[in-house]
Amino acid sequence: MKLLGMVLPLMAVACATPGNVSSACENGRAWACSEWAPELLRQGERQQAENAFARSCEGGYTEDCVSAGRLMMERGELSSAETPLLSAYELENEEATWALADLYQARGTPADLDQAERLRWEAPAINKPDREVFWEWRPAPSGEASYALAYMFQPMALEARRLSLGLHFAWKGPKAEEFNAAFGYQHYLSSQFVPYTTVLLGGAFQKHTFNVGGELGMKWCWGSWGHLRMGVGSSVASPLHASLGIGINSLPIDVLLLLAAH
Repeated sequence: MKLLGMVLPLMAVACATPGNVSSACENGRAWACSEWAPELLRQGERQQAENAFARSCEGGYTEDCVSAGRLMMERGELSSAETPLLSAYELENEEATWALADLYQARGTPADLDQAERLRWEAPAINKPDREVFWEWRPAPSGEASYALAYMFQPMALEARRLSLGLHFAWKGPKAEEFNAAFGYQHYLSSQFVPYTTVLLGGAFQKHTFNVGGELGMKWCWGSWGHLRMGVGSSVASPLHASLGIGINSLPIDVLLLLAAH
């Protein structure tokens, strides 16, 4: 029954004609408004398209909140545009964040200009995950390779995800090499390309001593899903090595661990 409940709305969209989609939108069906609004834009009916986007925004279609807000801004309705854009911004939508920055810039008061600057600082980072798990393959010049697994926190509260904190574990074959606290900084060249640096402090198991190390590299981000990473690092436990890895949003893993604990 649950599967049927998911499939039927999709079938309705696939089988709908322009006439009954517009009627469904007028009757308050958010999915229909989301389908109908782009068609209205293509026909040059900008005001009707704006109204349809606004209805689908109220029904939870985040991208349509951005479209509605942009169309309102084009008409100079900055106060009206703020509401749908804020709705999308609160759901960590990057495009809405840039649009809100443009809105506050257009208003031009000192307070609005401060808001615009803050939003442009947040925008490239806002749709990234709060927590990530990443795995790395770390080949060394000696020909040996080690591996690393890390769990990192990077909430917006930490300088809009510029700072990160976490735990880092590395091993080679069956032997644990190091376990560290990790402290990171990352700079958003864009929403996709993010250079990073990480400092590692912990223990070097095989050398029976305190471990200090670090890594420099570049992340290629995929929004809220995760990233690919490439870098170079060194530590007391793991001398100079390259690193190639993948990071993913830890939320699915967190949920699985929570379910397993119960």
